[in-house]
Amino acid sequence: MKISTFVSCSALFMASMVAAGAYDEPTRIDTCKMPGVVAYTFDDGPGPYNAALLATLKAKGVVASFFVIGEMVAQYGDALPKIMADGHQLASHTFNHRNLDSLSASEIQKEISDTSDIMFKYANVRPRYMRAPEGRCDSEVCKQTMKDLGLVVSHWNADTHDWKFTKSSDPVTDSMKEIRDRIGNSNPATDSFIILQHEIHKFSVDSLTAVLIDFVKSKGYRFVTMEECIGEKSYLDGSVVPPVVPPATGSSVLPTPSGVPGVPGTNSTGTAPVPTGTAPVVPPAAGTSPSASSKPSPSTPANKDSSAALNKATAWVLGMSAVVGFFML
Repeated sequence: MKISTFVSCSALFMASMVAAGAYDEPTRIDTCKMPGVVAYTFDDGPGPYNAALLATLKAKGVVASFFVIGEMVAQYGDALPKIMADGHQLASHTFNHRNLDSLSASEIQKEISDTSDIMFKYANVRPRYMRAPEGRCDSEVCKQTMKDLGLVVSHWNADTHDWKFTKSSDPVTDSMKEIRDRIGNSNPATDSFIILQHEIHKFSVDSLTAVLIDFVKSKGYRFVTMEECIGEKSYLDGSVVPPVVPPATGSSVLPTPSGVPGVPGTNSTGTAPVPTGTAPVVPPAAGTSPSASSKPSPSTPANKDSSAALNKATAWVLGMSAVVGFFML
């Protein structure tokens, strides 16, 4: 790669980080900001079982967040658009899965920027959420670097430990032990969870996922993405987010990564969502090229028409009120 190209890409990445603004919450997030929800997260992908995992999640009507490794994206990058199309969230798990506590600030930044670049190559997004390998971001250098980059460092509070049980005689039961202990003794009126699982183990995808989903639902929890769990947008400015494909008929949970199921235009609190700085993919008109900045502004014709209609309706109501008031005199 030419030095000029590298410098240009790095400059664009750092500019998007600055545009995102500093994230002032605690460095490590390990629970959601509202009760009754579960953020289901998968590390170390994308891998050879990703298609099967997406099929299970779609069949169950569940959204999840995928913390991907840059090296894996280099092998299975075509999975990223499919993950997003199903309403799931993409996030960073660094490029080489190195211990960030042993790295310098510049080395940490490179792990983040390289992952962001390859994710943008395949999916047109730069993630704002990241998870440190093995959850290790305890050094002051790592914590300060994450704060400077404005990233949301995502930990967990319920772990399947599925990586430990690949050779177990009953890996699903073993992986569910902590989940049953933690969530089985919880209260959805007051509690929330971020569950850690991996998508690179076949049993974890083929068997554990469905069992875990059914158990969590039976306890009264709703599955959400990390964006809805924390309330911070998924991607840095300049990302292009495609439209979400509706779930299959009969799904129990709609894939709404930043809204309340069944309530369009709201976030997890039922209020209007804060703009994310990302834009939906809109098919270009014939003879034109796609634009990454197709997000409607308050001055678009559609909004003007809506405003005019509202003004007319208001005038009509005021007029009728005046007539009624006259006859009541």
